[in-house]
Amino acid sequence: MIPPQDRDILTRYAQALGLVEGSAEWYQFFDLAAAGRGMIPQDLMDNEALVRQLPAFFRTLRGQKPTEEELRKIVCKIKEG
Repeated sequence: MIPPQDRDILTRYAQALGLVEGSAEWYQFFDLAAAGRGMIPQDLMDNEALVRQLPAFFRTLRGQKPTEEELRKIVCKIKEG
């Protein structure tokens, strides 16, 4: 079964499960729902700087080594986040 996309529905589910908004479990719930739909979580997609780094991230997941500059940018975004 594909998780719902509607944020209000997911929020109600998370609250029913007793997840605290903003907690690690809260974000994991929404991240897993997005992944289950084959999507990137919307809060990440709203971050333009992060979105620009996604191609390097995807290449890394595929086993292609990122350039030194791409790696530096990814590390900086992770530290900011």
